[in-house]
Amino acid sequence: MKQNGTIHRIGKAWYGRWREEVLKDGKVVSVQRNRKLVDYSDRYRTESDVRPLLDEQIQPLRTGKVKIKSTMLIHEFVDSEYLPYAKEELKASTAYGYEKLWKMLSPRLQKRSLREFRTVDAANLLRDLSGKGWGRRSLQHAKSFLSGVFKYAKSVGAFDGENPVRDSLIPRKAAAPEETHATTPEEVLQMLTALEGNLQARAAVGLMFFAGLRPGEARGARWEDLDKNRLIVRQSVWRKHVTAPKTESSIKPVPIIEPLRSILGELRELEGNPSTGPILKGERMGKPLNLNNLARRVVIPAFKKAGIPWHGWYSLRRGIGTLVTDVAKDPLAAKGLLRHANLSTTTAHYVKDVPESTQRGMMYVEQLFQRCSNEARA
Repeated sequence: MKQNGTIHRIGKAWYGRWREEVLKDGKVVSVQRNRKLVDYSDRYRTESDVRPLLDEQIQPLRTGKVKIKSTMLIHEFVDSEYLPYAKEELKASTAYGYEKLWKMLSPRLQKRSLREFRTVDAANLLRDLSGKGWGRRSLQHAKSFLSGVFKYAKSVGAFDGENPVRDSLIPRKAAAPEETHATTPEEVLQMLTALEGNLQARAAVGLMFFAGLRPGEARGARWEDLDKNRLIVRQSVWRKHVTAPKTESSIKPVPIIEPLRSILGELRELEGNPSTGPILKGERMGKPLNLNNLARRVVIPAFKKAGIPWHGWYSLRRGIGTLVTDVAKDPLAAKGLLRHANLSTTTAHYVKDVPESTQRGMMYVEQLFQRCSNEARA
């Protein structure tokens, strides 16, 4: 497409106008673009001063290097291609999170095409979101999502060049995430006492504390994957979706120690000694227990009555990570139990203040809780 475009000044800013072919509703159409190029200043006083900025915009059109799909508006590409890809290829929980995040981001990107989006645009977006109260962790999620959009666009030929989101900076003034809680041994003993008489709730607490399972893995734990001394983590359940655990490194056995061994034994006996099916069984036959409902109906009321704060299911997993590192004097022990791919994940997010070290650490934990139990009976 041979063209030079035109430049005009409106108020205190210079704008460029040109035509280009774009993809709209699946058809190639010619549209007029009108974009702000720069503010008027001593550096940009005349049209000739601004011309290089417009040339930079339309040069790819002159050389025929613009791919039609790159002219798609970002929100159109995400809605029609990226979210369907995420739903098909990624975990259901991940795709669901992307859809929720995109609903908040989409209104801010509806007038930008893939090829026009630059690193400065990503940085401005993150700065604007920070000003709207988004914290550092939420901004990182937004950045990761948008970076994934452009990575996918490159892989399907809808975008060329460097990923414009990758080098954008998250504002330093963005609020840091609140410190997460790690359940202590004293707290978990209080929890188990408060839940006396409800073996399912005690088993849920035990699986996430003593076995270090994620909530989805606790829902996916099955009797056929359990023997006296270990539980093989083979699946995770999110809502109604059964998937593999979060990472390949998560598909591993974890030790079963006291008092979890006794809790699971009592629960199994109560339910008629099943050999298969979910350990945490829901009201529907063969379906896993809904942990959110369990927390709302049983756990939180019991803890409130006993004066125990509720910090969520993940606080139990963080608690055992912290404890096993402390007693074993080795962060690799927690890495093995929590089944992280990288030690940095364990130390950064799960330890507050492989296998052999994990087993040794859990032996120390078992001895600690046996001692605490004996002291309580005395």
